[in-house]
Amino acid sequence: MTTWQEKRQARFEKWLNPPLPFTSPQTKADYQARVGRMIDAIELKKTPDRVPIYPNYTYFPAYALGTTPKAVMSDAKLAADVWERFIKEYGFDAFGIIGIIAPIPIMEALDYKLYQWPGAGGVPEDSIYRYFEHDWLEKASEYDDLALDPTDWWMRQYIPRFCGALKGFTKLPNFTEFIELPNLAGFLAPFGLPEVQESLKNLMKVGSMTLEWMGIIGGLIGKLLCDGYPTSAGGFAKAPFDTLSDTLRSMKTAMLDLRRNGDRMIAAMDTLAPLALKMAIQAIDNSGNPLVFMPLHKGADGFMSQAQFEKFYWPSLKWVFEGIIEAGGVPVPFAEGGYTQRMDYLNELPKGSVVWMIDRTDMATLKKKVGDNCCLIGNVPSSILHAGTPADVDEYVKKLIDDVAPGGGFMLATGTVTDDGRPEMIKAMIEAGLKYGKY
Repeated sequence: MTTWQEKRQARFEKWLNPPLPFTSPQTKADYQARVGRMIDAIELKKTPDRVPIYPNYTYFPAYALGTTPKAVMSDAKLAADVWERFIKEYGFDAFGIIGIIAPIPIMEALDYKLYQWPGAGGVPEDSIYRYFEHDWLEKASEYDDLALDPTDWWMRQYIPRFCGALKGFTKLPNFTEFIELPNLAGFLAPFGLPEVQESLKNLMKVGSMTLEWMGIIGGLIGKLLCDGYPTSAGGFAKAPFDTLSDTLRSMKTAMLDLRRNGDRMIAAMDTLAPLALKMAIQAIDNSGNPLVFMPLHKGADGFMSQAQFEKFYWPSLKWVFEGIIEAGGVPVPFAEGGYTQRMDYLNELPKGSVVWMIDRTDMATLKKKVGDNCCLIGNVPSSILHAGTPADVDEYVKKLIDDVAPGGGFMLATGTVTDDGRPEMIKAMIEAGLKYGKY
């Protein structure tokens, strides 16, 4: 029987030696050095040649190169040019997920309501997008619908609420009822309704726009890989509780649901967890990169009690972790906020199987607590990057490396996602990492 370790080694080998037409022997060597450096840090078997410098940014490339989020969200060619120049100038050991560049023309065509983007809804043109928190899962009874048939609930209730151009989907039939002759007419008739046909036409139009957009962005990703730059992750997944409390329910309502509708929430999370796992595995199969980025939100200290974390947050998240590990993938959870109260949970998974990105938790303490079991990424704070000096950054990075890097199992990154900021500060972080991070 193939073990998870054997499956992961096969994925690491594919990641390290992809079937790419590298632009030169040097770019291939650069690519393999960067990937090998990250693999050494992840596995905890040997120290890499130096501390890897890991990207943790969204729209910072736009700010750093003198443009705005609105500009790159409106023009895929501009976005590709900006991201390529940034990646090659700054020199991280990988490049961040370029899919974060949300296309404004496509969101406008969808009448997309989950987010507000620069220049719309009162958001300044030089700002990044903002999430519009709302109870998209409108009634607690809909937890039951979600748990019973997530695709049907998603298609006929959830999507029409946040995509105005697809509001006709409320008239669609339930696809699981398309069985046998007696159901034939009843299933097909709704597709003749004008509102359904209009929504389908809108979806086809948006699909064509998206193919054009992704052709440009996907072309950039391929070019960067061939130029020797690996991606920072190959897949994406979320904690099932965060899917409920980030996207489906507002934070206030979700926290009330912990007491009022806890059993319904757990049933819904039991449905969402296998879907999250499936999405993650499909992505790393397609990309060839075994790392699965997982931003964690509501599980941080202060959002819920330890007992609530144990009951509502951790079980389904750990199940997803275990599934990714069993498939040979590497979960990369981003512990946003503080995880001081959750440290013991970080040791519940096999040695070298999970990489934790750390925001505010004390890294020296965490290294002593879990450093023998899992690789840590972090955690230069945004307070220094925004209000400090390059000398402050240099001092912080030196101490961080002194505290956390010995023995390997560490990658340097910002603690919080870098949206905007001062380019000289990020460059100071990278320079300090190169200066102090050699083993």
